[in-house]
Amino acid sequence: MTEYQKQYEAAQKAGETKTITPEYVEFKKAGDTVVGLLRGWTPVSSAKDEGTYNQYVVDTDKGLVKFALGRATDREISLMLKVDHAYAFVFEGNVKLSGARTVNKFKVVEFGKPEEEGSPPDDDIPF
Repeated sequence: MTEYQKQYEAAQKAGETKTITPEYVEFKKAGDTVVGLLRGWTPVSSAKDEGTYNQYVVDTDKGLVKFALGRATDREISLMLKVDHAYAFVFEGNVKLSGARTVNKFKVVEFGKPEEEGSPPDDDIPF
């Protein structure tokens, strides 16, 4: 019979666990930045209206985090984002629009090269 509790406790003691519950990050001031590997995103229903916005999950140096960028940014970047690519999400502040409306402005920067799983080493190429 498997004793999962004992296995879990042993893994904790050995430092062999990883928390997969992301911590929520809120962008508060211009310059706030999240840097890491994009793991995915999911649509969330807005509490303000009937629309949806995306909530992003990023693996950072400090562990998994989740955050929202807002519908305007979602529309701007949705076709270009790729899971398992590295990004910097930089909050540039709140911009005033006409009619007393505002929008949160972000700069999203992709960097580095994604790791390709399953690529054979150079010496395994058959020819």
